[in-house]
Amino acid sequence: MTATKSIFIALLICCIHYIKVAHSFTNTFTSCPPLKGSSPQTLASPTLTRLRVAEAEAEATAYKKTSQKQRQKYKSKQSYKTEAKHTSKKRGAAFGHLRVFNSKLTQCNSASELLACFMDQTSAKGYAERYNDVQSTPLTSAATHLAGATKANSVNFSTCLHRLARFASNTHHNEECDERKQTLSDPRFALLLCSVAEMGARADPNLSVLEGKAILDQWELDSMMDIDEGMRVADDVLSDVVGMSPGADSSRSDGVLSSHYDNSGSVGDIERRKELGKEAMRRLAAPNKMCAFSSRECSNISWALAKIRVAPPSNAFPLGRVAGMDDGHEDYDKDRRLFQSLDEMSLDILSSTLKVRTQLLEEARKRKTGASGSSGTWIPELSRLAGKLMDLFAVQIIQEYASRRRANENSAIDEFNADSSNGGRKTGIRAEVSFNPQEMASALWAFAKSQRADSTLFSAVAQELIRQTELMKKEGGMKPKPQEFSNTLWAFATAGIRGNAQVSLTKLMADAMDDGGGQFFGGYFKPQEFSNSAWALATLHSKRTHTDSNLDVVEDDAVVRILRWVAKNIQQRVDEYKPQELSNTVWACATLGFGYDESSGTNAHNDYVHVASDSPMEDKELMYDTLETIAENALSRLEKFKAQELNNLAWGFARLGHRTLKADKLFKGIAGELSQRVHQFKPQDVGTTLWSLATVECHDSEAFRAGASRLNFQQIRLFKPQEMSNAVWALATAGFAPKYTHAFDTTLVPSNQRPSMSDIKKDPFTECFAAVAGELMRRPQEFKDQELKDVLWAFSKIGIRHPSLFKRIAERIVGPNGRTFSTFSPQGIGNTVWSYARQAQLSLDVIDTLGLGNVKVGTTGRLAVYETSCLDVGEDLIKLLFVKAAEAGIDMGLDRFKTQDLSNTCWAYSTLGLLHCGFFQEVERQIMTRLRQTLCGQEIANILWAFATLNAQPNPAMVDTLSSHIYALCRGKRVTPNEVSISRIFKRQEIANVAWSCAVLGSYPEPLMKTLYQGMFGTRNDPQFMKKIFGDTGLQKSSIMTMYYVQYAADVEAPHLKLSLPKGFPNGWGEDDSNLSAKCMEDDQKQTSSSMLQLTVSKLQREVSETMTQIGFDNVLEYVIDTPSKRDIDNDDPNELPENPDEFLSIDIANVETRLGVEVDGPGHFVRLIDSAKKSHSNDDVHGQQFADRGDNRVNGPTLLKHRLLSALGWNIIHIPYWEYQNLGGDKDEELAYCQDVLGRNSCFTTEKKNAQ
Repeated sequence: MTATKSIFIALLICCIHYIKVAHSFTNTFTSCPPLKGSSPQTLASPTLTRLRVAEAEAEATAYKKTSQKQRQKYKSKQSYKTEAKHTSKKRGAAFGHLRVFNSKLTQCNSASELLACFMDQTSAKGYAERYNDVQSTPLTSAATHLAGATKANSVNFSTCLHRLARFASNTHHNEECDERKQTLSDPRFALLLCSVAEMGARADPNLSVLEGKAILDQWELDSMMDIDEGMRVADDVLSDVVGMSPGADSSRSDGVLSSHYDNSGSVGDIERRKELGKEAMRRLAAPNKMCAFSSRECSNISWALAKIRVAPPSNAFPLGRVAGMDDGHEDYDKDRRLFQSLDEMSLDILSSTLKVRTQLLEEARKRKTGASGSSGTWIPELSRLAGKLMDLFAVQIIQEYASRRRANENSAIDEFNADSSNGGRKTGIRAEVSFNPQEMASALWAFAKSQRADSTLFSAVAQELIRQTELMKKEGGMKPKPQEFSNTLWAFATAGIRGNAQVSLTKLMADAMDDGGGQFFGGYFKPQEFSNSAWALATLHSKRTHTDSNLDVVEDDAVVRILRWVAKNIQQRVDEYKPQELSNTVWACATLGFGYDESSGTNAHNDYVHVASDSPMEDKELMYDTLETIAENALSRLEKFKAQELNNLAWGFARLGHRTLKADKLFKGIAGELSQRVHQFKPQDVGTTLWSLATVECHDSEAFRAGASRLNFQQIRLFKPQEMSNAVWALATAGFAPKYTHAFDTTLVPSNQRPSMSDIKKDPFTECFAAVAGELMRRPQEFKDQELKDVLWAFSKIGIRHPSLFKRIAERIVGPNGRTFSTFSPQGIGNTVWSYARQAQLSLDVIDTLGLGNVKVGTTGRLAVYETSCLDVGEDLIKLLFVKAAEAGIDMGLDRFKTQDLSNTCWAYSTLGLLHCGFFQEVERQIMTRLRQTLCGQEIANILWAFATLNAQPNPAMVDTLSSHIYALCRGKRVTPNEVSISRIFKRQEIANVAWSCAVLGSYPEPLMKTLYQGMFGTRNDPQFMKKIFGDTGLQKSSIMTMYYVQYAADVEAPHLKLSLPKGFPNGWGEDDSNLSAKCMEDDQKQTSSSMLQLTVSKLQREVSETMTQIGFDNVLEYVIDTPSKRDIDNDDPNELPENPDEFLSIDIANVETRLGVEVDGPGHFVRLIDSAKKSHSNDDVHGQQFADRGDNRVNGPTLLKHRLLSALGWNIIHIPYWEYQNLGGDKDEELAYCQDVLGRNSCFTTEKKNAQ
């Protein structure tokens, strides 16, 4: 028979025994006098002398309180003293037995051995045989009686739990889990914890379980309360851990607390509850017991429960507190189980212990009879019991310290001036729980670790710790140790509790270190204590939810002062720091931004807020030296760093922007560790390490391939959204593109040209992106705004089209019940719309790669981009997405947008041809106000290009002001700009875009235009020199074509500038001197100039041409203007273009003889006006009404520029919007009449027709 079965049989036999004697108890049992004798727990003191003094005092008090009737039993006072002496002698022997038991506990080598020792000590037979006292030993045991049945005291219980926790934590991870599971599922542990909790509730160990249950039942009946109701919130907290299911009586609660914990009711009801609880506890409690456990024992027991992880977190089982103890804390009554008194809390604990005992007994009966059933049914209630016991300790602490503060008992100095041998506590009978600093830190650690903490408890302990420390500084005595403050701060951080007390603790710590020159009241911090303190400070600082300027200044100052000492200590003792201590310290400094260039502001690379420093440059130098020391030291022992430690180290260096030779070597070493032992990295470590490597541009292909391989279809569900977004962001930033970029393009790419699933799995990069997309579509609600935009950005940045993903997320953001953009950051809005625009623009790559005939789209150029976005997402949905993004930006204020965010957002709207007039008006205002700052070249180019492309009609003053700003930027500190100074601001593609934007807008500021030409071509007519200056391979084809447009527009509209292209242009100016048929451009700049000819004839063009022919208008399709290369190059006619490649300008339908052209303007010639309050379009006399806004359409900038150029060449151009002809519905008569009317409005054609007649 196994040991477990023997235990259950013993429990059953003991239960039968006390049931046989139950008939001696009547319904009036609760009125019976207390049992004779005092509880041996009064002897449970850490110090024998102290206990014997307490015992003598108790005996004297007992004699004085003895009734006259009882005294008659004794012949004289001397006979009573003789009896008391005999009892005292028996107690002395019992105490000796308990001391022997405690010694034996310390010699146990395993949890099972310790529990066996406990059962042997607390069983009736085992105790009698062990101490050769069979005759006088009462037939009691921990199974039949409460609180250990007088066979164990508080010291023994504390030792038991403390040793059990040690056994569970001193083994390897897997062994620890097994040891813990076995302990939690062991009924002996349940019996031990019940006994401990009963002693904590002050139960009399002389009471049998049956007697205790009778008293409790009577209390519940009198108060009409169901103590079990609402206490099943955490039924499954431990069941999964130990592999057992709750029993039938452990059904889960709906999470609603019982009315038993409702603090409402009349004053009379509340007082009645208090009196009933007090009376019940008078009968249940041991004599002279105000607090069963000493402060050290409370601390040890709490520590053990936290270490074993048996108590449920407060979000699973709410904290228990006594009403009226809030002391001003707002969160006190939120999700609490409120009691009217400490007595009610004790009764609540006893109800749980009795329930666990009942379940243990039922399990024993089942095993005895061989009946089947779920084992471990007691575990959920046992878990709650552990939580209740910790709550009881917490309330005792709160009550003592709160009453002490309110009563202002500053005179109680003698309590802390006691001999150091008893920890600074009073001697005598324990009437209160008085923690010293070490015990406070240990208790707070336990509450934080168990997630059963609140600000009321932590504030009370912190204020007491500060009070004791200040008292010690003033009066002398035992001084606090660094570990105590370090652990206390760690507990605050782990519990996530901030407030005045936490800031005061931090300041006290900083002041002490400054006063001691880095020491803490004469004691030195160990590396672990420094590391824990730094980690706690960073964690607490990151949890700021509201700003209190005065409090924040105090905290920031204290944090910075402490970190300075930490950094100096590392430089001196780096070899003493373990890998975890080094990595945690670096993580903390990076989280706080300590030592970064912008210590008092915001990191230029992200939105992180940093701790303010009064000496940022000195801190930067200090941190630079510290990081150099760490980098060199860590590199020599990277193999000793765990995966998480490598991750924290890499992240800290990357975030602080520490880029030196030593740092680069460190990152290469970390990359090597990642590639070699990637399976040791947890999902969080994989994502963040890849992020760090990408951020510092350590593009180790093996490391990135190894990291990507972890995000596969089998393991992807182990990754959290942030971990997935970090991984794909890193891959995209580092440029590790999948092998199959068209794998997910169901819009454009036929299925037979997309890879199979087996092919996808062969490439870790493709599978990584596929797996992340699948998870985002499966659980989009779990992704935060930043994680959403990072994933979308990564797909678009690396060049992967995924229509299904982007449509799903668009629906999630702006669809019915969508999350909207209201919580997005400015960067989030900008990156999101950029990603959608880039997705559509990637269609041009697909067309280039597969050919127009092999894709599912019938257009090219700008129209293909817009058409693709409609096919991918849906026209209505993509418009709604961009409308809501613009509205969210306006609502939050564009002043919150960085210029880069504004640039990205404007670029996205212009790429898709969507104009939100209200948004662009706000952008215009922002640009005008930001010109006092320095804007970068790309931002200026993108914003100007967007206004020109969309025909957003900015105020001419904006162009003029920007012109002056650009000129000043390009000039720098020089008197005038030169090629080198211009190259520091712009790339040549950006210069071409700025020049093209000026031409479209019809604005040619002389200083700006001459600077742009100088930047494009220089002053030497030397293409090779310009390539060297700008570090490029020559001008892209799009830039060359753009400059032809600009040149001709300038010749016609600003001839006074006398601008000219280089002689022989474009020969020698193109990319690598190659022909001009190269790809237009790359990445974001593709199609930005919109000046390339797309010589395709649409079906609509042919229909209009045929109809024109029928009414007598002879025409040719796609007429190309004669290139000047076929004419006299030296001709000075302004209508003659300089030498240029073929196909500079074309007209859809042209009558060459009359120089009358018809432009059939398809969707690619218009932008869509998407805001309800549209800006009215002002038409000049040249363009007339044919360029007025028509419904939701406006002619775009490229169309305007082309019209002006053709007009300057002597052509009369008529425009036919595509929808007007399509609305005729194919009716030939109406089509003829329409074309006749259009041409009839042109005097040239009318005159020609009359002459022909």
